Amino acid sequence: MKKIKLNKHYFKIIFKLGIILLISGISLFSFINIKKQKEYKKTFTYKLTQLGYNKNEIATIENTYQNEEINYILKQEKNNIFLNLAQEKYFIYRNFYDYLNYQKENNTENLNLIVEKVNTHTNSEYYSNSMATDTSKKELMLVNKYHYLDESYQPENLIIIPPTYAWGDYGSQQATEETYNAFLNMWTQAHEQGYYLMVNSSYRTFKEQEKIYNNYKKNYGTVYADSIAARPGYSEHQTGYTLDIFEKGYSQDNFHNSESYKWLIDNAHQYGFILRYPESKEDITGYNYESWHFRYVGKKVATYIHDNNITFDEYYTYFTE
Repeated sequence: MKKIKLNKHYFKIIFKLGIILLISGISLFSFINIKKQKEYKKTFTYKLTQLGYNKNEIATIENTYQNEEINYILKQEKNNIFLNLAQEKYFIYRNFYDYLNYQKENNTENLNLIVEKVNTHTNSEYYSNSMATDTSKKELMLVNKYHYLDESYQPENLIIIPPTYAWGDYGSQQATEETYNAFLNMWTQAHEQGYYLMVNSSYRTFKEQEKIYNNYKKNYGTVYADSIAARPGYSEHQTGYTLDIFEKGYSQDNFHNSESYKWLIDNAHQYGFILRYPESKEDITGYNYESWHFRYVGKKVATYIHDNNITFDEYYTYFTE
């Protein structure tokens, strides 16, 4: 009988301990759960959920933006512009606030235009916020109305373009070695197909560009001069990578109607050339459409620009800058 009583006594003790442990476990679980909930409520995921963003939208925001930008988003009402910007092909993280400011100032919801303008700095006045271009990038250096070359800059490897391929006196037309060799290959292929390409203008010094620009400015005014010619230091011709190409019998006014022009549009990228100032891209390039103005950037870059229908300004900002 004593043995049985002893077992019952221990059973009661064990039972009580079990109850205590169970209660303690539940309390500990509740404590941990409450702590987790408090921690969760501090997360961006929870806060974005409270603003009405769904799981996929939250993932987009958290994978695109950093803490500062997410905290900014949390202070706003739910707005699809944050989501749509993140999904723009040429969205650049560092331009986030500039995109939003441009959208507010211009009252536009065209995100493609917003990204395009901000990326290429064309949301600023031409020739404002100018900076010296990085000449170490060579054929990928950007020279436009925001990036300039020093007055003393001259390419190191200039080669004379012979009269067979260029108008003017011998020695008056020059280009960098890479540009000349690429043009020679292109000229040969075009010639075999019945086209005769001619270089009308190539490398220009700072002083030569200054003379051209001032002549336009004197005769037609600054607005027109800026639409058709670069200010000295801001001309691509000074890089040595630019060629104005025509066909015999055609001029600036009608070259776009020539068969040679059509051939160049379809084939120039295969030799590393792009049409630098295409039609309908004036707001980005800053220049009127120039069917004759071709720029050497190398085959890989030229092909990307051609296939994606973008300007060099856009390519540079997204991939090179």
